[in-house]
Amino acid sequence: MSNRNWRGQAFTSLCSLVSFILLLITAIILYIEPHGRVAYWIKWNFMGLEKDQWGNLHLFSGLLFLVAGGFHLYYNWKPLLRYLSGKIETGLRYKRELMISSLISLWIIASGIWSLPPLIYVADLSEAIKSAWVTSAELEPPFGHAERVSLKTFCKKQGIPMGQAMTELRAAGFKVNNPDETLGDIAGSKGSSGMGVYAVIQKLEKNARTMKSGTVWTPGMIEETFAGTGVGRKSIGQIIKDHGLDDNTVYQRLKRNDIEARNDDKIKELADKHDSTPIRILTIILIDHEAKI
Repeated sequence: MSNRNWRGQAFTSLCSLVSFILLLITAIILYIEPHGRVAYWIKWNFMGLEKDQWGNLHLFSGLLFLVAGGFHLYYNWKPLLRYLSGKIETGLRYKRELMISSLISLWIIASGIWSLPPLIYVADLSEAIKSAWVTSAELEPPFGHAERVSLKTFCKKQGIPMGQAMTELRAAGFKVNNPDETLGDIAGSKGSSGMGVYAVIQKLEKNARTMKSGTVWTPGMIEETFAGTGVGRKSIGQIIKDHGLDDNTVYQRLKRNDIEARNDDKIKELADKHDSTPIRILTIILIDHEAKI
């Protein structure tokens, strides 16, 4: 005869196990996925699930783990109290172990707050993996979350004639009812991405984000062109190459502003080091005068 009694403890243990496995899997995916601005722009997915879906799975798995942990304490609180009370006295005999474990805990907390090595290298590795997804310029959106703005706003920001953009998109098979639709909605009508929409209308763009040597930049142009584009993640060497700049000229401009830099230094890292912003560092690089930060 089968036992049909409900076993709450067994149920709680199984929920804890399942939620732990899900947390582990989703944590790994979130660790290596591309940055949000890229993931949404290219409509990134892994195993058929997009960024938001992996994020939701991680969140809900965490909630399940917390609830299961709460029930675990409920079912076992008496033996747990007996165990802890028995260990309080014995624990006092392990002062060295207690001190070392406390120091490790404080070290982990301090590393998270002040980005201390070597633990910060774990975060740096994640950053490197996320950035490695961008293998070509078109994978970067022209500005952060460009897929969420309307076609009208996008065309205005990028200097694209809206009427021509709608014509080109419709000819390419996209359904465009009105210019107030977002790039994401337009992309969805064809199962594409914001990047796919932009690829169709980019040829109509009047102002490119990357301009070669000889371009006369102004601070306003730089702010309007690069704000929100993730330019801070680029290295000095990449900026020099993208804009056809002279290495010596760039480093002289930086040096005049008391900034020592190398080709592989990231714009954002320099900005943080000098209590500035990526846009201001970029302004120094692109404008031929002593632009104080």
